[in-house]
Amino acid sequence: MNTGTPHLYSPLIPALRSALAGLLAGAVCATLSALCMLAALWCMVRLVGEVSLDWALAAVALWLSGALLAACASWLAHAAEGQFSARLRRQVAGHLLRLPVSTLARQGDMTLRRLVADDISALHHMVAHLPAEVATFIVVPLASIALLVVLAGPAALWTLLPGVLAALYYLALAPHMGKRYGAQRMQIMGEMVSAVDDYARGIRVHRLYGSQTGALAAYHNAAEAFTRNMAAWVGRVATAAAVAIALLQAVATFAIAYTVAHQHDTTTLAAVLFFSLAIVTPALRLGHGLDYVATGRAAAARLAALLCEPTLPCGDVSSLRDMASNGSPVLEIRDAQLSLDGNRVLDGLSHRFASGRLTAITGASGTGKTSLLRVLAGLESLSGGAVYLAGVEMAQLHEQARHQTVLLVPQGGDVLQATVRENLALSAPDATDAQLVTALQQAQLRIDLDADAARLSGGEKQRIGLARAFLTTAPVVLLDEPTSALDNANAARLMDGLHTLAHTQGKTVVLVTHDPALAARADARLEWVREVSE
Repeated sequence: MNTGTPHLYSPLIPALRSALAGLLAGAVCATLSALCMLAALWCMVRLVGEVSLDWALAAVALWLSGALLAACASWLAHAAEGQFSARLRRQVAGHLLRLPVSTLARQGDMTLRRLVADDISALHHMVAHLPAEVATFIVVPLASIALLVVLAGPAALWTLLPGVLAALYYLALAPHMGKRYGAQRMQIMGEMVSAVDDYARGIRVHRLYGSQTGALAAYHNAAEAFTRNMAAWVGRVATAAAVAIALLQAVATFAIAYTVAHQHDTTTLAAVLFFSLAIVTPALRLGHGLDYVATGRAAAARLAALLCEPTLPCGDVSSLRDMASNGSPVLEIRDAQLSLDGNRVLDGLSHRFASGRLTAITGASGTGKTSLLRVLAGLESLSGGAVYLAGVEMAQLHEQARHQTVLLVPQGGDVLQATVRENLALSAPDATDAQLVTALQQAQLRIDLDADAARLSGGEKQRIGLARAFLTTAPVVLLDEPTSALDNANAARLMDGLHTLAHTQGKTVVLVTHDPALAARADARLEWVREVSE
């Protein structure tokens, strides 16, 4: 995904818009808090020149007011950020659900986890702390500079020197010095995590291969590389930062301030000394602030790039009235064209899948049969042609109507980490235990409904998915290699069950299979002979 285009941030604006009022109110409170604190500091300066209970009470009152306003600013900003994060999470989750399968497949598990969790959390410091940063880096320095110039004249601007040097370090030198080591460290950390994962998986197959030395050696190498990188970073970046911060502490600032204002009265000298720190202190915080900004910008770019990915079409047709006489809508594909990763998968395909019949799709591996099922299910967008359900173009159907009308059971054993009953309840929430058991038996699986689905074998997980075909109310059922994990006897019984499902319930059942014997038992066949072209 392209993360460098500025306009990509625009997809985040709808989620941010609801938080603007809270952030603005938080910025106002943070600004007032900062001014109260500066006013309290001014009261302390006056107290130095004139010991008075009034100045002391005024300082205390201003400090309390500043603390109260700071608390209000933090509450308002975090509440606004909470609204923004919640809305953005819903936006990202909804977008992911509407992406074509091919687009979603390009995102690895780690990438998706980072997008829906880490990246949104990374925006916290950019959003929730924005009002406080405005007060810290803009209001306080500007107000302090104005007061210093009024009290000690233009010469007081020399007190800015430590802050300017610190800012130059954090804005120019540190990023240049740390960029190379940061990129290397992230790469090495990724390699080390992968090595740990490989080693952990190696433990499970140790008895098969008798050794885990390869994964263990990879982990040791990654750990040593990480240590070397950290040592180099500390020596060349962190140490320089520590020296710069040490040189820019209050001693240097006080020395400059005293040189500038020593000829003035005690009150003016105290003011220059105290308020000069209010200028330098924000500069010393730039390091963390810039880290938050850089992390947040990178996260925002990734999220915005994801939200720019085109989604599946979604119309407003909420129901299909034109059903076939047996209650199942006619499924038809016309002049379909589809290219994935530069390969022409579909090129002018047209076919009508009869309702109340079982249709088998056969052909060589890699020719796009699974992609065809995804197109028929409305999970992949065509570049040309269309899919029709009951005479209605798939793109015109509301997604809820599409999900209620077409069920796709993919190949493989993906299940939720829950019981078998809870997995099946997603497809049939109102089904009784007896109905769930019957569906499992039709899928050639006999297992306790309270069993942990995640601990089952791959074949058992696949059959839990097949049981959904016998539970669903969807009139169109699409199955990808449903018998791949079954022996011949169970595969034959499953085919009998699918025949019954199509003939007695009038459903349109379409399955992909490599088994010619099973395909021969179907009511109709679509033989896939075209090779994928580049």
